[in-house]
Amino acid sequence: MSDPETEYQDDPRTACKYGESCYQKNPQHHSRFKHPPKRKLECTESEAEDLVPKGKKCKTEESEGNDSDSGDNFEVPSIDKEEDKVNTSQPEEDAAESPVHELEVAASPENVRESIEQKFLLDMPDDFFDFWDLCKTLNKEKPEGKLKNLKTRKISSYVCHWRYYYDPPEFTTVIAGGKDEYHIGYYRDDCFLLPAFVGSMSSVKPGSITLMGGNIFSAVSIYLSQKMKAENPFKKITLQRLQQEVDNYAKLKKHSLEQRPSSVQERSKKVVSKCFHGAGIVVPVHNDVGYRPIPETNASLKKIFQKVVDAKSEEERLKHFDAVQELMTNVQFAFDEGDFGMGLEFGHNMFTFGGEVFHKAISHILGVAYELLGRDAFVDILQAHLKNRRRGTNLSILEVVE
Repeated sequence: MSDPETEYQDDPRTACKYGESCYQKNPQHHSRFKHPPKRKLECTESEAEDLVPKGKKCKTEESEGNDSDSGDNFEVPSIDKEEDKVNTSQPEEDAAESPVHELEVAASPENVRESIEQKFLLDMPDDFFDFWDLCKTLNKEKPEGKLKNLKTRKISSYVCHWRYYYDPPEFTTVIAGGKDEYHIGYYRDDCFLLPAFVGSMSSVKPGSITLMGGNIFSAVSIYLSQKMKAENPFKKITLQRLQQEVDNYAKLKKHSLEQRPSSVQERSKKVVSKCFHGAGIVVPVHNDVGYRPIPETNASLKKIFQKVVDAKSEEERLKHFDAVQELMTNVQFAFDEGDFGMGLEFGHNMFTFGGEVFHKAISHILGVAYELLGRDAFVDILQAHLKNRRRGTNLSILEVVE
């Protein structure tokens, strides 16, 4: 009989980011990633049932280890020289309906790509690593790695690194600015797929996601073009040189600089709803099953939400929340009948509208939608964010995690 541990080591597939704590049921996930064989738990089965959240496994001795530098040398580079001020706002606590799964990250894999995926639960595309290489050639001192100094090893901390207030789980910040909460990041429809496009967000249009191209190079080039329009001639020359460096490296690595490449155009045909943020959502639809629209216009839905937020008393808030509850009931019917997209849309709209009063509903609706769609990593990101949803211009976890 073959040894399970040997079979695991010889398996050429990428190791699951959750390791022995994996609770995912998505067949696509189990087909793509290998999982370690079951090992002896540190606690008894009866203790595990009482102490470990449903679907989780107790931590084993082998899962612990000292961290290496692999994948920890990535820090969000700044897109301007303005110094970020430390955010002193308090996180909105006790927001999620269910507790965040406090998974600990095991020792970092030597492979940088795998190490980043292990901590942030998402795979990064080639242009991300190419852009990082470009940054190192432009300035060998910065960007500099700081995550290796992080004392905590909780996934809930990593996934909140530079996660802005209005960033949905689908959005991952890559570059952060120091003004108006401006940031650029990847937007992906499925946590098991590479990003669909790169977008930008800022407090100028709270919650709105603006298309910036199909990769980080096109996004930065477009950003520099926009910035040059408002700069004086002397600074404009510096920006032009930087843009030329970015464009040349993109061409060298064969990354498109188009704002709407063919991949983005093809995705737009699959979008079932643009949602409040404008980026849109994509869900599988077969024989008209998979999505049904919310029975409210965006304008009327925003009015419903606003009445809840503006309520002067708890009694008044509960009264106005009846309309939200009715829509949640409609969403539940849609879930039961296979139209998962309705819950995804409704959850996204509540999230984008903002307000701690909606956090429990968001956690439930979006959480169920993600689970039904097999987008499990988004559940962990969502719950971690709702427990640590902050505003400000410096949202590095290095500033808030001891």
